[in-house]
Amino acid sequence: MQQLSLDSLRAFVSVYDLQSFTAAGQQLGRSQPAISLQLQRLEEMLSMRLYARTGGRIQLTPAGNELLEAARAMLSLNDQIIARLTEPELSGRVRLGMTSEFASKLLPQVLGQFAQGYPNVALEVSSALSRQLVANADDFDVIIALTESGGKDAAQWVNPMQWLELRQEPLVWVGNSESHLLPAPLPLVVAPDGCIYRRRALRALRNAGIQSRITYTNTDFSGLTAAIESGLGITVLAQSTVPAHLEKIQRCADGTPLPELGEVGVMLSTRAAENSAAQQLAAFIQERI
Repeated sequence: MQQLSLDSLRAFVSVYDLQSFTAAGQQLGRSQPAISLQLQRLEEMLSMRLYARTGGRIQLTPAGNELLEAARAMLSLNDQIIARLTEPELSGRVRLGMTSEFASKLLPQVLGQFAQGYPNVALEVSSALSRQLVANADDFDVIIALTESGGKDAAQWVNPMQWLELRQEPLVWVGNSESHLLPAPLPLVVAPDGCIYRRRALRALRNAGIQSRITYTNTDFSGLTAAIESGLGITVLAQSTVPAHLEKIQRCADGTPLPELGEVGVMLSTRAAENSAAQQLAAFIQERI
């Protein structure tokens, strides 16, 4: 009897979620060729293609879409069993603060798995800009925040929490299917002043000599993406959080290339060891992000 490999399914899900074979390898502690080989064997076992590249994004075939939810369910059940058997008595309260886009895009699956694996832990989740999370660090047990590449500004964050860089995340320009036709000055959909993405976008455009104007401001990720869908402008997002219904934009309407945006650091912070539930959540997030 044939059996699906959980390692292969985890690689399959990670490649799609992170939109990168290399990033999936880094997350899972394997090389990019090893990830590619796992997925090749999975496709050979199922006798069907799972991925198709479209417009620079890794899209799923109909078979891949069908497999995705089943793979998530199998991995979730596996993780729940391990969590319940290794930490059956874990309980308490964890206050988690994170940026809006990670709350909307990357963590629902992770938090759902954690909640199912540790039913006696009460999670309280809040989202805000990174600087607001850091300024109110005493209100949280675990924080996921963004920092300038290299963690230079994180070194200046003064609070009783320790910081760990989970990964470097490339930034990309994002719009809808017609955003490449938007006329100058380039309309921007951004978060309020103090957002790293906003600061990076305005600086990059200024240095490239591209005129721009802010047409819409919102702190909420869903509000920003709704504005982009409505054609109000383009924005900057971390590459792994780009919604499937939006596209990466590379040029202005006149053909001028949009400037490179560099990377940001995704930082994880926890308090000292007095909150075992918070420590377990931090370890859970670190393993998956």
